[in-house]
Amino acid sequence: MKTINLIWISLLFSITVSAQVKTDTEIETLSGYEYNYFKSPEEVRQDGIIFSEKDLIKSSSFQDVLVDYDYRKKWKNNRLRFSVKPYARLFYESMEDSYWSVLGSAKYDYKLNKSAKLLAEASVKRMNRKGLDGAQDILINPLGYTNFGTEGGIEFEPIKNNETRIKAFYNFRDFDKYGVRNLQYNEWGLELKITQEIKFSGLKHEYGLLAYTKKRLYNTFNASNIITDGERDWNYLKATVFYEYPLNQSLEIEPRFVYYTRSDNKDDRSSFRQFGPSVGIKFDQNKTRLRSNVRYLNRRYKSIEARDNNGLTGEKIRYNYFDFTLDVKHELMDNLFMIATVYSRIRTTNYSDIDARSFRGYRNQYLGLGIQWIF
Repeated sequence: MKTINLIWISLLFSITVSAQVKTDTEIETLSGYEYNYFKSPEEVRQDGIIFSEKDLIKSSSFQDVLVDYDYRKKWKNNRLRFSVKPYARLFYESMEDSYWSVLGSAKYDYKLNKSAKLLAEASVKRMNRKGLDGAQDILINPLGYTNFGTEGGIEFEPIKNNETRIKAFYNFRDFDKYGVRNLQYNEWGLELKITQEIKFSGLKHEYGLLAYTKKRLYNTFNASNIITDGERDWNYLKATVFYEYPLNQSLEIEPRFVYYTRSDNKDDRSSFRQFGPSVGIKFDQNKTRLRSNVRYLNRRYKSIEARDNNGLTGEKIRYNYFDFTLDVKHELMDNLFMIATVYSRIRTTNYSDIDARSFRGYRNQYLGLGIQWIF
């Protein structure tokens, strides 16, 4: 027994001594304003009373606080990473709508040889937020939830300058109770990412494919007697092709195209397909970094008909999404940065029945300016 203990102590000591350990901590705070943070439509009629934008839409100035702690340890062919990221958004006009989240993850990879390594990850996220998702289209989703996830796979280089990654993943999400209702889902699937690198005129180009397929099983039940009275069985398929095109050493554009489907395996009612292009911009020069993206998506439901104020229109429900993001970071001094962010999502639809909240169009936007400190 003593011999075995000495062996374990020697092994742990050798790992500790030979390991490369790095830690990083980021702290940032951001002040801004968000419009329609519950994603509500501008007009709803209930019990014959019409509620307008001033009654439905909630907006407020806010303060974001984010801490991101990363721990990395490397020895021989092993690498271990831990990350903890607490975040909070405080709404000044409506403090009761403020929310926070904590994301923790552990990642491990083992280098098999020069061109292949094994990957593993486990994560947990707690989103503490009251209210229901105003973007709801099929299920009423509470904004608060706890998510447990795990994944594992392999990353390798089948040909020169190519990186291919294959992973299997699983997630369990338990939404916060609303009324006497509970909602949860299990999902599992496979993910594939292929990236090929080429060089022209001394500049690195990358193009590739990111795709996954997964199954999600929802359960909705009455928390008082645990009798199942609502289930969903959905399959998802998503594929994105991209090309990273550098214009010079500092500026790069990235066009993408995404195709996304959901198949309803019970009654085929909730099936849809979604597709659209996007263009991203990356700029890095001296002390300034910029990331921006413009995206258009079109979603078409297979079976659910749209409604207007007179009833069914004979058309299937369609959505158009117009998204824009902008993030800027500028170094003020060593490890201290000024940051700015802009976000906009506009959803339009042919579902215009003012007696409904689900399937409706909405606009959600925010902007902020703040400081980031890295040490």
